Amino acid sequence: MGILSNRVVAYSLNDGQINTAVAKYRGGKLRIKSYYPQFILPDPEDITVVNVPWDIIQMIFLELPPTKKEKDRIRAAELEIRRIYNLSEDLIVSCIPSLFGKCLTFFLKRTDFFRYLSSYNIDFIPDVAYPNIIAELLIAKKLPGRWIYIVLSEYSSGIVIMNGENILNVRMIDFSLNEVNHLIKEETGFELFEIENSGNEELIGYAKRIVGSIIYDILAIINREVIITINTTELEKLSLEMIDGISLVCRSTVLKEALLSTNSDFKSKLSEAVFSFRPHAELTIADLGLLYRGGLELGKVKSITW
Repeated sequence: MGILSNRVVAYSLNDGQINTAVAKYRGGKLRIKSYYPQFILPDPEDITVVNVPWDIIQMIFLELPPTKKEKDRIRAAELEIRRIYNLSEDLIVSCIPSLFGKCLTFFLKRTDFFRYLSSYNIDFIPDVAYPNIIAELLIAKKLPGRWIYIVLSEYSSGIVIMNGENILNVRMIDFSLNEVNHLIKEETGFELFEIENSGNEELIGYAKRIVGSIIYDILAIINREVIITINTTELEKLSLEMIDGISLVCRSTVLKEALLSTNSDFKSKLSEAVFSFRPHAELTIADLGLLYRGGLELGKVKSITW
């Protein structure tokens, strides 16, 4: 199953709504086929991917014995998690090697995962379950050195500190693009991305003025969360001065321009993220990340993975 097919179906589950994106993946390239603002049943040969919210995910850095096989590392991580948290429930576990012999380990209770799927009336097991924020980060190009990636997406946002390809810390932010979108829609009658894609300079200018009126509030949230994320990074003792750069992962052109042009404590370090794939008018960055992650599974034996 999934060995001969090269079609990926990604489901974005947010606020009780399901969006379905379909793409062909071959040779590291995505070709978007279709998008539906609803659930579409996959074919048996499709690779299926679903996002997972952070409210059911836990994260810990573990020092694990060296192993050659991924399944042995996951088994060792699961045993250590059970010992630390005194858990007896079935778990879904994934490990990402980090620095200093540590593994960034994500885990959630299997009952929570199936309850989450059931709440969206999904009655099959997806091939890949992937966290919000990490999905967006997946298609952002990683830069050498210590970088902070500020991910601002429609339903959730977060800050990720990385050293090269290695994740050092992840922190969620109490902010989403939908908050800005709702404000703009109340004032204009149009959604933010409708305005950005319209090419209507008058409406775009109006949206810029609205964003400009709240940009310092948004920057205050981001600045506070960046400092907290730096200070709570355990693998390395960091300071803002030790950070080589800050990359802004955001779909909204209006918000990006406002953040990049407004004075802040980290303006000199802030730059726009570079993506592995072109943006798509109908798809979020998370959608593209989920499709790409599913493409990496093509040709493998199907199983729940991260």
